[in-house]
Amino acid sequence: MGNNDHAVLICPAFFDYKVLIENQLTKYFTSVHSFSDRPLCSSIGKALIKYNVANYNHFISRQYSQQLLEKITPLIHDITTVIIVKGTCISSLLIQGIKRLNPKVRVVVYCWDSIANSNGFVQLAAVADKAMSFDFADCQQHQLEYVPLFYPDDNTRSAASNKSAHSYQYSFIGSYHGDRAKLLYKLINNEQTHSASSFIKIYFQSKIQYCVFYLLDPYVRKCPKEWITFDIIDRDTMNDIFSDSRYIIDIHHKGQSGLTMRTWETLSLDYNLLTTNQYVLLHQPIAAIDILDRTNGTVWSNEKKQQFVKQLTVGNISTTPLSLSHWLDALLK
Repeated sequence: MGNNDHAVLICPAFFDYKVLIENQLTKYFTSVHSFSDRPLCSSIGKALIKYNVANYNHFISRQYSQQLLEKITPLIHDITTVIIVKGTCISSLLIQGIKRLNPKVRVVVYCWDSIANSNGFVQLAAVADKAMSFDFADCQQHQLEYVPLFYPDDNTRSAASNKSAHSYQYSFIGSYHGDRAKLLYKLINNEQTHSASSFIKIYFQSKIQYCVFYLLDPYVRKCPKEWITFDIIDRDTMNDIFSDSRYIIDIHHKGQSGLTMRTWETLSLDYNLLTTNQYVLLHQPIAAIDILDRTNGTVWSNEKKQQFVKQLTVGNISTTPLSLSHWLDALLK
């Protein structure tokens, strides 16, 4: 990049991934101006945004995008690149406003969620210079460029992972969504695994969210209390848990096919992965991955994995895990 190139990053504050991206971008640009992809709001506000109640997301997106444009405007002639990740509350009007002030600014957008969960992303993609997604099914449907997610450049395997014995048979650390509580409960309590040791943490953003789903989801009520957490577990602690686990569990959103950062981190470190996302079989040898069946909580046989792979057309799907630096290279090229 140039000697005085500035970048703008608009990205969800999801675990520590936004900070990792910010830090890596400082190696490419003189200065990085970072913003969340949605305004600060209560748990109720987040729900209104997520489900677009009474067109609330549309209203907030226009308002928040105008606020961001006002913050960016004084720097507009120093900015060369704007990166928008997911864009929960970002209107296409922001991109149009940036282009109007400085047509030379390059705007790239990337979705690390399914399009079904990212209401306005298709509109952002239509006016961006480059549009990408981690979900190859969405890429095929919406003519986006497929760029898989990343693992941190300093992702290193702990010495504890080489132990012949592990403290935990299974570990899972992740936020609550969909059928995660149900699948975890069924897996840990089935006849074959009920006596296995496990480390399970299901993260809720607030006690209000927990109370709502405690009422709505019978499996949240069945979960042991020690499974529930309102605190984000730091990366070092998480890595220690994973390195001391025989299997790391990955439960993806039903409506997405892309591989999550947790999946790529696990694969890059050569840990044993137990995942509901059968599309990982396109990236790894069949024998190296265990697939968890969403319907009954059992593990697929090798024959069933082979049948799934045979029915798919791979095309130009990248099969190489990307470090964060290589991921940014793909976004910025």
